[in-house]
Amino acid sequence: MNLVDSMKKSALLKTRKRQLAVAFLAVATLSMVGCKVKEKKETPETTGVVAALGDAADGAAVVPVDNTLPFELNVGALPMKGNPKAKVTLVQYSDFECPFCSRVEPTVDQILKDYPDDVRVVFVNYPLDSHANAKPAAKAALAAHKQGKFWEMHKEVFDNNKKLSDSLYKELAAKLGLDVAKFEEDMKDPGLDKVIADGMASAARYDISGTPSFLINGVKLVGAQPIDAFKKAIDAEIKRADEVAAAKSLSGEALYHDLVRNAPKAAPPKAAAPEEPAGRVLVDLANSPVLGDANAPVTLIEFTDYECPFCARANNTIKELVEKNPGKVKVVFKHNPLNFHKKAKLAHKAAQAAAFQGKFWEYNDLVFANRGDLSREKLIAHAKELGLDEAKFVADMDSEETTKLVDADLAEGAKASVRGTPHFFLNGTRFSGAQPLPAFQAALDKEIAFAEELIKKGISADKIYEEAAKAEPVAAPKPAAAPELDTVAIPINVDGAPFKGAADAPVVIVQYSEFQCPFCSRVEPTLEQLLKDYDGKIKIAFKHLPLPFHNNAKGAAEASMAANAQGKFWEMHKLLFENQDKLDRENLNAFAEQIGLDMKKFAEDMDNNAFAAIVEANAEEAGKAGISGTPSFIINGKLLVGAQPITSFKSAIDAALAEVEKK
Repeated sequence: MNLVDSMKKSALLKTRKRQLAVAFLAVATLSMVGCKVKEKKETPETTGVVAALGDAADGAAVVPVDNTLPFELNVGALPMKGNPKAKVTLVQYSDFECPFCSRVEPTVDQILKDYPDDVRVVFVNYPLDSHANAKPAAKAALAAHKQGKFWEMHKEVFDNNKKLSDSLYKELAAKLGLDVAKFEEDMKDPGLDKVIADGMASAARYDISGTPSFLINGVKLVGAQPIDAFKKAIDAEIKRADEVAAAKSLSGEALYHDLVRNAPKAAPPKAAAPEEPAGRVLVDLANSPVLGDANAPVTLIEFTDYECPFCARANNTIKELVEKNPGKVKVVFKHNPLNFHKKAKLAHKAAQAAAFQGKFWEYNDLVFANRGDLSREKLIAHAKELGLDEAKFVADMDSEETTKLVDADLAEGAKASVRGTPHFFLNGTRFSGAQPLPAFQAALDKEIAFAEELIKKGISADKIYEEAAKAEPVAAPKPAAAPELDTVAIPINVDGAPFKGAADAPVVIVQYSEFQCPFCSRVEPTLEQLLKDYDGKIKIAFKHLPLPFHNNAKGAAEASMAANAQGKFWEMHKLLFENQDKLDRENLNAFAEQIGLDMKKFAEDMDNNAFAAIVEANAEEAGKAGISGTPSFIINGKLLVGAQPITSFKSAIDAALAEVEKK
């Protein structure tokens, strides 16, 4: 079963420049958002997607998609329900293990009831890497689809999404009356993997990186939104479809394709992250490991962090880029361990120690391949595996010299406005995030052409990087503008939520956070500073949004509320963020004892899940508000997403204060 039609390479190349511009911005923004963030999936040239259309109704996180992309999703090959000749096609990207996807299912069913003739729903599997059971569940649904029972299996899997397993799928297949032997055989079919991969690739074309996400005739709507948000977008598309149908005498698939292909262009995306300085950046390359031809015309500098999952994925992409472009590009490595990755710096010092013995890149690959264990013992084991002099390695790893080299790279990164990892420069041109190989290749091709022009002017290959940076120096930074924020779809009640600041403050900041998310921890000092700078003017109310792939987050949230019941929320809050890698029950008990709680009462509350309902209610409320990642903030009804710099918060707070003064 083929999900996508083959696209010609020339068509892809025409749009790559625009895709890169959008992708750079998206990844720069997402690197600050936090735990929701996933890097974009690599998209083969045969990927098809729904082309964009139309301006959406205001609000409700509805963003028109770029309609310049020459791709279309083959909806006829996908599971579909509703009127096959409907005016509106709702493409649903979903994950069977995602709680927000489960919550939005009743909304989708209600839409089909309310629009029986005008809406059809098409389902695309988007199993997130962080959900171990999501992909097998997707294959189970597709295997059932081969026997005409996709939607029946779809319902059963969502109804049982807390106990997904191979035995469950077999049990459900029997319950639905499927040929179980054929079902099990189809589950092993690599063709289903291809269908899933193609669907995920199509999502990447639209900067879809989380679930649930929707394309309503190509108009993107993200999250488990309230039904009114869907209806607003659907009504706008029905109106446009009626106009086109009347003007061109079209219906069915012909109407759908015409709507897709002739849609108005989308507005440019809004940047949530502060603008980075324009121009080429010159970074000191002294003492840095180099991979590739030293005289290559393009210098690719990577700032990376060994504890960052996106850096690990980018590492493989970079190696492939060098292999595919011999003599064209050299890679220069820069250490950039982020301060909230507690084990990263020692790993970087270890890699530097390996560099002293000529084995940096081999050691680099071992560390990334074993990123889950960055203990001192494991780092030394890697050195033994590579045959390094162990005594020298340990001495170098612990030396002041390696500390200075890592710190020097950190300083270079700060000077170059490197705000997250992975972060790259190609001959000084900024390139952010774990982009897919085609994006790197397109950027490299552009830089090779630029370098060839310099070579024609008599500049030697080893001087190209310096000359390129001189040709387009970094512009002076622009003053930060106030972020454009979306209005939250539902009112948020903060009664009973733990809060800091003035109880009667004119500006209320609702903070959706979780104790296992490093980005949530990172933003805490910013919030403390805001309370000082806006004394008496702001109130910060804490709400829980434990993400499903953080195993200890929910327990930590309940522990904080158990502490809250004894008047010690903020004391527990502080300890939980300071010990994000120690959130098991034993440590939660230790924290409770440390802050002087009644241990008998605390244990009873934890054993009885006394505050689970509050935590779940917070998360459900977040989903209705269109929030699916942490940290997220609602500032007097306006949404600000991510561990943003303090200037972004201040701009939003100042705008809120100005609105209050007008009333």
